[in-house]
Amino acid sequence: MEPTTEGGNPPSRQAIMERLWKMPPRPLARGAWLWWFWLFFIHDEQTHKTGKCRQIMILWSVKPERRISCNGLELGVPKPVSGGEGRWELQGAAAAWYYDGQRMHENFVLEPSKMRLDARERSLEAPGKTPSKFWQEGEEFITSIQAQGIEFELRAKQTDFSPVLGPTEGSSPMPLGMEVAGTRLERMELGGWEKGADGKRRKIVGTAYLQKILLAAPPPQWYWGIYHFADGSMATYMQAYAGRAMLADNMWPHRKLRKPSVSLKEDMLVYHAPSGRVFEGHQLTVKPREGREKNCWAHALHARGPDFELEGEAEGYAHACWSFKKPLGGHLPAWSTFRYNEYPSVLKRLRIKTADGESMVLENGWGNMENAWGFIL
Repeated sequence: MEPTTEGGNPPSRQAIMERLWKMPPRPLARGAWLWWFWLFFIHDEQTHKTGKCRQIMILWSVKPERRISCNGLELGVPKPVSGGEGRWELQGAAAAWYYDGQRMHENFVLEPSKMRLDARERSLEAPGKTPSKFWQEGEEFITSIQAQGIEFELRAKQTDFSPVLGPTEGSSPMPLGMEVAGTRLERMELGGWEKGADGKRRKIVGTAYLQKILLAAPPPQWYWGIYHFADGSMATYMQAYAGRAMLADNMWPHRKLRKPSVSLKEDMLVYHAPSGRVFEGHQLTVKPREGREKNCWAHALHARGPDFELEGEAEGYAHACWSFKKPLGGHLPAWSTFRYNEYPSVLKRLRIKTADGESMVLENGWGNMENAWGFIL
């Protein structure tokens, strides 16, 4: 996505942070999708050695649809937004999964929610049976969540202020008024605490990732990943594409993923913290294969930029899925299905070769990767 500008200049950090807490300037079109999305990577003594860690994903979502379901729960809301002037009432959904190091808890949170977005207080709150909230105090983001007898307070703060780590924002206008726009903080340090069923508080350490996305277009299929490394480095990639995976779980029952035949968007970004160097390119190939763990996948990566070439392999070790179903319209007894799959994963080895012959290697990046297939119109 291209960065937005103010008077020809890149937006300031303060301006981006303020817009993180605001609704888009135009009303959400029917079918548009707006979400705030956190990934929390909780470390133990093995994380830096193996790349594996506990993870929590939490998402607050708004989507104007009369009928749509997620994992069997009806979530249709034709008019989800009211209010304005810095305070909005949002009819949407709160969703989270939790990988506890042994088992994936899908639907850790999944419920319709009357959310409150307050730009003045810089907060987004989703009260309900499983209440959740995140807000900003100074430079620190605080997320609280209570579900299934477990309570978390997750505190994320940027400690490396390299511009590549964010906050960044950008938008990609598309034909017929469609648009994709996003705001990201690529890597933050994570602290806080958790309280289990025994009532004891335990300290949390790790890293975190945040994005706010407006998808005002039918979602494509994609491969995506975000990874953090022990030396402070970060790598992320995205390949959006069109292919037979669009029909998976619809007219085609198979979910065999393969190299995209029609690539729509290719992005690779690596921040090498020890040197401060940034490698960004728009020639990316993702080759998926089935992983060693059940229902998991691996991504073989190859990317090029103006002055570098890289290759790596990421492999998932757990799996969660959000499966969306929506009627095709009219009185037809037919549905479209879209599956948004997430995998706690390890970027085992990433090798970067520069044009001047230099070589850099990053190992055991902890992170998450995604495969999305099917379609929602």
